[in-house]
Amino acid sequence: MTKRTTKSGGGGASGGRTSAAGKAKERAACPGDLNLPSLSREDYVGTSLEQIEEFEDRLAELETDLESAGWDDVGDFRGQIDDLRLRLKAARAKSEELETVPDTEWTSTYNEMEEILLELADSVEGLAVLAGRVLPE
Repeated sequence: MTKRTTKSGGGGASGGRTSAAGKAKERAACPGDLNLPSLSREDYVGTSLEQIEEFEDRLAELETDLESAGWDDVGDFRGQIDDLRLRLKAARAKSEELETVPDTEWTSTYNEMEEILLELADSVEGLAVLAGRVLPE
């Protein structure tokens, strides 16, 4: 799995990138419609943490773009940014707990983590779309 290392210099919402939700679905440990071997817990935790880090990076990039664009009402987005930061922090803590989950709880915990990651992907992408409407091209 390769990690995206390029950052867009522009403020566009998508800039030809795969959406965050799409990336999360692509990188799910074992998508339901494929017969792929599942990842070990350690690998799944690593994958989850990488996704969270990507979301954190994207959120920081959006915040920087909003602030550097001279957008006077960056406060309009402050609540969403702060909420996402708290949710990302909670997701990071949850993913770090995954290695210690008893086998009997693994399936439900795994499904819960996948849902959290998909919700975060949708939220980050939604914020990017909204920010893209006010940022200069």
